[in-house]
Amino acid sequence: MLELVVFLGKTRQINFYNIDNNFYFVDLPGYGFSKMSKEEQVKSGIFIEDYLKSRKEIALVIFLIDIRHEPTENDRLMYKYIIDNGFPCLVIANKADKIAHTKVDNTVADLQNSLNPLKDLVFLPFSSEKKIYVDKTWEYIEKFI
Repeated sequence: MLELVVFLGKTRQINFYNIDNNFYFVDLPGYGFSKMSKEEQVKSGIFIEDYLKSRKEIALVIFLIDIRHEPTENDRLMYKYIIDNGFPCLVIANKADKIAHTKVDNTVADLQNSLNPLKDLVFLPFSSEKKIYVDKTWEYIEKFI
């Protein structure tokens, strides 16, 4: 079954969510603002890399970044790893409800310019809390299912 991989900040292990027996959302450990020791971060990084290298079922990596901040060094490293390894990728600028609605499009464009100046990947705003920008995100994800 196909897998859509997501990195969420508070996850400490791999969680598989079966979606209507059609595909899995796979929640991998976050690497950024979680309260892990340096040792835990290294172990988590190895764990994530082993998973990504071994899975043939990955249809899409959904890379979450916080719309309110410039990409961190860890964001840049993970983004580079995803691109260098040829994974199809959707970048989600999460927490779009935390900034003014009028600034969302420009902020997403700034994030894309920072990480992906070639603009060969899709960057979309999203808010899991307020459930805004959901339709466009699902439209894109459905292309990979």
